[in-house]
Amino acid sequence: MLRVVFDTVVFVRSLINPHSRWGALIFEYADEYRLFVSEPVLVEMLEVLARPELARKFRSLRGLNRRKVLDLLAQANVVELPTILSISRDPKDDKFLATARAAKAQYLVSEDGDLLDLGEYEGVKIVNALQFLHILKEERGQGQS
Repeated sequence: MLRVVFDTVVFVRSLINPHSRWGALIFEYADEYRLFVSEPVLVEMLEVLARPELARKFRSLRGLNRRKVLDLLAQANVVELPTILSISRDPKDDKFLATARAAKAQYLVSEDGDLLDLGEYEGVKIVNALQFLHILKEERGQGQS
């Protein structure tokens, strides 16, 4: 089973629009990979979801059941992070790289150009949501043959 880390944008977009490519990754394909998070990643996700400006901008978040978010996060595997090294152009992104490394993830799924420009980090492929969705569809197709 594929080991994966999602950045906050992917996770939040899945909740804003559950029928999008991001929603498909989180809700439709969730049984086909193991999701990993760390404490800094969880903290950022919950902080972003609590922002009032998001609720004003995206009506789907206004009625967002906080329990649903916590249930999704509770299903993820949590890894402890050693010291976070400065790798990305944006130091705020380093927590995702450190989480992927600690999880021995094959993929880090992101929509952030600073991460995507790296392409790979210590064996972790950094791809966008559409690319990862294609990977999952290929895996699903191979499993049926």
